[in-house]
Amino acid sequence: MNNLSLDETGSIILKYEPTNNYETDYDVKEYLETAEFREVEKTSSLIVFVFPKTSDKVKMSKTSKYIIDYFEKSFGKGSLTVSEDVKENIIDLEQENELFEDAMRRGMEVKNKTSHEIPLPARFKRSLKEFQKESVEHLLAVNNGANFSVPGSGKTTITYATIANWLENKIVDKIMVVGPTASFAPWKEEYEACFGIPPRTLLVKGEISEFLEKLGDSYDLFLLHYQTANSKRMELMNFLRRYKTVLVVDESHNIKNPEQGKWAIALNWLSPFAKRRIILSGTPMPNDARDLWTQITFLWPQNFPLGNQNVYNDYVRKRGLGPNHRKILNALFSRIKKDDLGLPDPNFIVTHVDLGPHQREIYDIIAAKTLEEIEDLEEHAQLHKFRIAKMIRLLQTASNPSLLYEMSHEFDVDSPLFDLPSEAVSAQLGLKVDTLESNELKKLSKYDKIIKYSDLEIPSKLVKASSMARELVNKGEKVIIWSSFLLNMDIFKEQLLKDLEPIIINGRVSRDPDVQPNRDDLINKFKNDPDYKILIATPASLGESVSLHRNLKGETVCKNAIYLDRNFNGAQFMQSVDRIHRIGMNPNVQVDYYLLIGNHTIDEKIHERLFEKWEDMTKALNDPFLSRIDFDVFDEPEDEFDKDYRSLVEHLRSLKRNQNAN
Repeated sequence: MNNLSLDETGSIILKYEPTNNYETDYDVKEYLETAEFREVEKTSSLIVFVFPKTSDKVKMSKTSKYIIDYFEKSFGKGSLTVSEDVKENIIDLEQENELFEDAMRRGMEVKNKTSHEIPLPARFKRSLKEFQKESVEHLLAVNNGANFSVPGSGKTTITYATIANWLENKIVDKIMVVGPTASFAPWKEEYEACFGIPPRTLLVKGEISEFLEKLGDSYDLFLLHYQTANSKRMELMNFLRRYKTVLVVDESHNIKNPEQGKWAIALNWLSPFAKRRIILSGTPMPNDARDLWTQITFLWPQNFPLGNQNVYNDYVRKRGLGPNHRKILNALFSRIKKDDLGLPDPNFIVTHVDLGPHQREIYDIIAAKTLEEIEDLEEHAQLHKFRIAKMIRLLQTASNPSLLYEMSHEFDVDSPLFDLPSEAVSAQLGLKVDTLESNELKKLSKYDKIIKYSDLEIPSKLVKASSMARELVNKGEKVIIWSSFLLNMDIFKEQLLKDLEPIIINGRVSRDPDVQPNRDDLINKFKNDPDYKILIATPASLGESVSLHRNLKGETVCKNAIYLDRNFNGAQFMQSVDRIHRIGMNPNVQVDYYLLIGNHTIDEKIHERLFEKWEDMTKALNDPFLSRIDFDVFDEPEDEFDKDYRSLVEHLRSLKRNQNAN
C-alpha cells in the first residue's frame, strides 16, 4: 500500500509500491522529482522517496496536499494512506487560508466605514485621537496587519491600543518588539503612558537570550534589535512556542530585502510561531513596490499574500501593482496621512549669514577649484566617481573651513552624503576621504590660511547659532542645534556654549544601555532635566523613533531647532523636523525652525532643493498610498542625486559669473 508520512526529522516520506507498468511508474517518479522528492531506496516491491524538511511550513503542507491530490486523481481514492501528522499539517494550512480570507474581507469592511468606535479595556488609559481609531479597528479586524502611517501619527499608541484588546481577551500574553535600538525607550515610555504603569521590560541581547524562555514569566515587554532576531533564532522560536506573543516589527522597511538581508530572512522564519503579527513603518517602500513583499509576507507567512517573490518583483518592476496585489495590500494596511494630524504648520525662519572675510576668501577659492576640476573631468564615469567628494568639500567650507584640514576624517555622514562612516565613503568613492584636504589643498594659493583658519576667525554661522541659542535659553526655552559635522559640535561644547553644558549626541555616543552615558540617558536628560537647555545632534543620530517634543509629564519640552548646516538628504531633513513636530504637542504652541544659510554658498542651493523635496514628499504622504507605487522601470524619474549635483554645478557657475562681473 502506498503511504505518505513524516519521519523523525520531519521530512516527508512517500513509500510507493510499483505497478510494474513501466509508463505508470515512470510518470509517478517524474512527478515526484518535479515536486522535489528524491529517491532514497528501491526494491522490486517498494520505492522510497523523501522530501527534506524545511523551515517553510507552507511548502511542506502544500507539497503533501499535491501528492495526495495526484494519487487520488491517478489511482483513485484510498490508493494512498496518509499519516495523522501529515493530515494535521494540511488542516492547519487550510485553517490559515480561511483566516487570511476572513482578514481580507474584514480589513476592507473597516476601511469602507465612515465612523469607528473602538472598545478599549479599562487597562488602557490613553484616549485615542479620532484619526487613530480606524487604524486600531483595522488591526483588530485583520489580526496580522500593517500600519504605514506618517511619522509622528502615534503608531506606537495605535499598536498598544490593539494589544490591550488582545491582552484583555487572552489572545496574547506577551509583547515582543523588534526594531532599531533607538525605538526601545519610546516603546517603554509609551507603554507607561498607555497603561498607566511602567512595563516589566527585558532588553533581549547577548547571553540573556540564552535564558529567554525561563525569564519569560517575569516580563511583559521584550525589546530586541533585528540582529538579535537573526543570531538568536532558536531561542526566540522556543519563546514564541511557549508564550502567546504578539510580534511587532518597528521600522519594518529595515527587513525589506530578503535576498541580501539576514534580518528579513530571520523574521520571516520566526513569524509563524507568533500568535499575532504587526509591522510599522512611515516609509515602507524607500525604493519602490518591491520593498513590500517581505513585509507583507511576514504578516501571513503561510499564505504568501503577494505570491512568489520573483514573480511579484518581475511583475511590479515592469507593470506596477496588479489588481490582485492592490486588493491584498489595501486590505492589510492602514495609513494616517500628514493632513490627518491637524498639527499647526511648522514655522521656518530663514536667516542669511555673511561669511567672515577669511571664510569668504577660502570658499571662493575652493569653489573655483571645484568647478575647474569638474569641467576637466570629461568622462562621465570619472565625474560620477568624484562628485560626492566635491559636494562634501563645498559643504565643509560653507560650514567651517577648519573641517577641510582639522579632523577632516571624522565625518558623521548620511546617505548619499552623510550616513556612512568614512571607511564606507572611501570604498564608495574609490579614494580616501583624507585626500579631500591633503594633496589638492596644498596646491591652493590660500593653503596656509586654510590650515590656520581656526586661529583667524570663528565661522559666522557658528557665532550666529550660538547667539540664537543663548537668546532662547535666556527666555527659559530649550533648543536643538542640528549639524552634520562633529568638529562643529566640539566647538560648541568646548568653546562657544561651554558654560551652558550642551548635550551632544552623534555617532560617538553609545546606544548600549550598559554604557554610561548612553544615547537614551542623554535624550532623557534633555527632555526631563530642566537644567539642560541645549541639545546638539546630527540628524543621522536622531532620525528614527525619537520624540523630543514633550517629557514624561506631558509638558512641552522643545519647540525650537537651529540648523547650522544641512545636506541634500530631504528625508533626513523631514525626519529631523518631525522630532518636535508630532502628535501630543500643544496645538497652540508655535514650533520654530531657524535655517542658517551662508550667503552666496552651496547652502542656498541646498535650501532650494530641500524645499522642493519637502513639497514632493508632503504631496506623496497625503496621496493615497497605493497610487504612489505604480512605476515603470523604463520610465523612472531623474535620480534625485543627479538633480542635487546639477544644482551644485549651477551654483559654482553662477558664483564664477558674478565674480567675473565684479
